[in-house]
Amino acid sequence: MKVEVAIAELKGVRVAIAFPPPAWVAPGVGDVLLERLKPHFPTLPLMLAAPAHRSGGEARVHAAFQARQLAEGCDFASLARWSVDLGLPPEMPGTAPPF
Repeated sequence: MKVEVAIAELKGVRVAIAFPPPAWVAPGVGDVLLERLKPHFPTLPLMLAAPAHRSGGEARVHAAFQARQLAEGCDFASLARWSVDLGLPPEMPGTAPPF
């Protein structure tokens, strides 16, 4: 399973933000996804986000901390994103290839 992620500084706190399908940005299934993402971002707090729809809705966020207050005013659409494949082990920075 691949999920889009970004790293942002929100109110002075550097966080990793994952953008799964909106139904996953909730307690339960969201908590499972946060646990699967931890090895990929071991030093950063993690947050799930579903940006607001163009119809003027509000962005949804979920985390193990007060994510709503931290995410207030964040323009999730402007963040540079990349994909993380949760089926692969996390890349270890600075580790030499095994060959």
